[in-house]
Amino acid sequence: MLIPPELNPLPAQEIETSSTKVAPPEKRGNKPMLGAFYMTGAAFLFAVMNGMMRWAADLGMHPFQIAFLRSAFAAMFLIIMIYPILRREGLGYFRLNRPWLYLLRGLMATGGMILFVLAVSKLPLADFTAITFTAPLFGTIGSALILRERVRARRWTAILIGFVGVLVILRPGMGVMDQGALIGLGAAAAMASAGLMIKALTRTEPSERIVFITAVILTVTTLVPALSEWREVTPVLLGIGLAMGAVGAVGHIFLTKAFESADASVVLPFDYTRLPFAAAIGFVAFGQVSDWITWAGALIVAGAAFYIAHREQKMVKG
Repeated sequence: MLIPPELNPLPAQEIETSSTKVAPPEKRGNKPMLGAFYMTGAAFLFAVMNGMMRWAADLGMHPFQIAFLRSAFAAMFLIIMIYPILRREGLGYFRLNRPWLYLLRGLMATGGMILFVLAVSKLPLADFTAITFTAPLFGTIGSALILRERVRARRWTAILIGFVGVLVILRPGMGVMDQGALIGLGAAAAMASAGLMIKALTRTEPSERIVFITAVILTVTTLVPALSEWREVTPVLLGIGLAMGAVGAVGHIFLTKAFESADASVVLPFDYTRLPFAAAIGFVAFGQVSDWITWAGALIVAGAAFYIAHREQKMVKG
């Protein structure tokens, strides 16, 4: 799950949010080792969470229900994690500076989450993970079309090369591309749209609040589709739901802190450790084996995504 770097930066000044102060941009992002640790940890946790989603789907839980339980339990665990902050700051902690941006991010994340779970239930974990590497490609396209940012020829070339990698993975016309792969691309596009907003939010909002509010919105918006397909929740499925919530909550905090700790071009390569993590979990837990063509395509997509992040970072720094 990738996030486009340095979108919509605010002026370099200290910003106060309720009683929480967020450091100015130039004083942040100078801890590359810490950023690498957080991003690698997030990559591992997301790979584990995806494995749990696939396990729940194989046991008969509908993807809508999985999306709801994952979001609801994540919100529950996040309340526990932010409780010391709530005791110190009270309800003022929830005084949002940019509520409409929170809501828009939550709605986009909802669409991405539902597509995400649908794709995980249909694809081998490594194949799905490789397809999600397209998120920064979609993010760059969105930044040009929606945010009206200037995207130069080099980055458009990288985007085209990245989608060549997608074609290598999907192999249209060879009987490999299926509905799950197309759903996976849709999930990557939706998550990229949500990612366009998170970097802006981290400029004025603490990471824990961003993750918690998003989890609350996801819980509310996934409830209706989940009720339409509700099935009995056995003790095993309940345990998986609890584990998904805990792992997902910590993973998203790690992800946000990675981008707070270092520049996107520094931490981004460590996100691609999701592929070997996913391949290992898929092989051990489900007997899934991806061929070398999938890995080659993933390498092309990851290289294009990393180049885009590198170029965008250079543009930000002037």
